[in-house]
Amino acid sequence: MVGVFVVGLTLFAAVARIDSAVVAPGMVRVEDNRKTIRHREGGTVRTIQVREGQHVRLNQVLLTFDEVQSKAMTDVLQSQYDVFLAQVSRFQAEATGQKAMVFPAELTARVNDPRVAGVLRDQELLFSSRLQFFDGQSAVLAQKLQQLETQISGVQAQVDAVKESDALTREELAGYQTLYEKGYAPKTLILRYKRTLADLAGRRGQLVAEITRLHEQIGETRLQIATLREQRISQAAEGLRQMQSGLAEVTPKLTAASQTLRSATVRSPADGYVLDLTQFTIGGIVAPGERLMSVVPANAPLIVTARIRPQDIDSVHDGMRARVRLSALNSRTVPPVNAEVVTVSADQLVDEKTGVGYFRADLRIPPPELAKLPKGSKLSPGMPAEAMIVTGRRSILSYIVSPLTDTVRDALRED
Repeated sequence: MVGVFVVGLTLFAAVARIDSAVVAPGMVRVEDNRKTIRHREGGTVRTIQVREGQHVRLNQVLLTFDEVQSKAMTDVLQSQYDVFLAQVSRFQAEATGQKAMVFPAELTARVNDPRVAGVLRDQELLFSSRLQFFDGQSAVLAQKLQQLETQISGVQAQVDAVKESDALTREELAGYQTLYEKGYAPKTLILRYKRTLADLAGRRGQLVAEITRLHEQIGETRLQIATLREQRISQAAEGLRQMQSGLAEVTPKLTAASQTLRSATVRSPADGYVLDLTQFTIGGIVAPGERLMSVVPANAPLIVTARIRPQDIDSVHDGMRARVRLSALNSRTVPPVNAEVVTVSADQLVDEKTGVGYFRADLRIPPPELAKLPKGSKLSPGMPAEAMIVTGRRSILSYIVSPLTDTVRDALRED
């Protein structure tokens, strides 16, 4: 009877076939790469506002750094930028001969800031004082020009009077010349008239010379007016060039400092969950580029990543069926779910902590399988799992004798 049972059991083991599988530990992860958060400059941690596994919203504050130094630097550069920008407006107004300044909206929008208001007020006062100085000098020269023109008019009137006196004297001389030739007038009278004509000619020459001199002064005064205007424009153009150069130099510095200040507040790049949090101490020092945490997007598809032993990798490839047991859930109420191998790493990876080599296999669980999970059970990133990747079908007997045949084969190889 026992013999029949043994024979029957052996026949059953030889005929009955079951799935053979590669068993590998795994973990539930987001199909897309999790968003790793680093800080470019590093610094001192001021606040930590999240904890491991916490759900966060897009742009929610995760962590803040001490911003005293970066804020001080930003304020200094912002002050320099505002002064340069206001001076550019002043020099532009002076270079174009404007009677009033127009500041850019970038400054007027912050006029309620006492510092900005002070910058605008200082530039307006400087513009007004320089304009008053220019207008004053221009007015003096314009008045001088008007006086010279008035003097020319007066001297010209004297020239006209001399010309009229000359004409009258010549007419009188002609009359007396006739009487002198007839012997009715003395020669001394004729000579006196000629002397008078000579004096008038000399006077006229002096007046004409005076008019010439006054015209020269008018030309010089007009040149002074033009020079004054050109100097103002030239000085304004040079000042504008220097301010624009300073503005071009400080702008990228301000942009970088502002970025550093903004980055002192670390925000979530997406809706999701915080994982791999590395900072737990207020006042801790973070090195530049150091990883702070990861945020796993909440709406990203989840997969199971399994670590395949190097000795099993030749049995695993894309498209293979698998069964996944979710270790974190109650195994009595949550049965294994079906999955499919979608990718297998082409090269061996190494665990940084243990130094053990492995190949990574990504398994996707179809939505209908997820729907089979009991109510209240769901996959979450970071959840441990166990993957059983089906590699084929073997008889029960082959499972029993396989260790023995492997031992014999190894023994023969050693011999």
